[in-house]
Amino acid sequence: MEMWQALILGALQGVTELFPVSSLAQTILWPALLGWNLGPNVRNRPDFLAFVVALHLATAIALFIYFWKDWRVVIAAFFGSAKRGRLIYDEPSKFAWLLIAGTIVVGLFGLVFEKKLRLLFEDPSKTWIVAAVLVLNGFGMLLADVVKQRMSKRVAEQQRKAEELTLIEGASIGATQTLALVPGISRAGVTIAAGLLAGLSYEQASRFSFMLATPVIGLAAILKVPTLFKPEARAMLQMTAASALVAGICAYLSTRFLMRYFRSHRLGPFGWYCIVFGISALVMLRR
Repeated sequence: MEMWQALILGALQGVTELFPVSSLAQTILWPALLGWNLGPNVRNRPDFLAFVVALHLATAIALFIYFWKDWRVVIAAFFGSAKRGRLIYDEPSKFAWLLIAGTIVVGLFGLVFEKKLRLLFEDPSKTWIVAAVLVLNGFGMLLADVVKQRMSKRVAEQQRKAEELTLIEGASIGATQTLALVPGISRAGVTIAAGLLAGLSYEQASRFSFMLATPVIGLAAILKVPTLFKPEARAMLQMTAASALVAGICAYLSTRFLMRYFRSHRLGPFGWYCIVFGISALVMLRR
């Protein structure tokens, strides 16, 4: 892998991890469409695995920095509620438990199935399936928009804040992240859609989605940090560091843009992108 390819992959990871277009699909499809030859079984090589871990760790750090004020309140509230021996006593501590509830399910599921699902799509001959799933992801977001608008017309009351969700609702929204283990399904897309259907506004749903993603992405990367220090990873150390920096910067800027975007916009444009790009990739890969 050349440095310029690594930097592009870093930028793709940083942007598309937050944009609801499936980062895994983008990093699989674009190299395939561009005809990049990254070598046989590239995604199973220790040096490339270390590269991927670094990109995800940088993305999680960027998310944590952007939402630092929220995390500071949430963490303090969590320990405050623990000291008082109560599960919920105010909005910040409830939000902390909502994040925990939303993380547990996907964490357990990921430990069991992530490797199996990843290996299922390692075969280059199955790349077209990723494109097909991406199209379904796009239609899912368009459907979520339609349902949300109909709900808003029927219900005149003010939309809920994330802190007003029940623990079961929080766990259910978090559980939808398990769908993103399948390449082509967007973690941000499914969690924002689930939040919308639970009565949240687009801005509140995206905030909850991004904060849910922080521990999931971060903890998964931290568990694999030893990979970064394996002798096989040293050959790509400079490339990995540069790409991780690009991924972190892109993730921060993407989060900043999306939090403003969802104040007055919907999922529709991202849904159409997934459909158009997915169909185009499907046609090109099936030739």
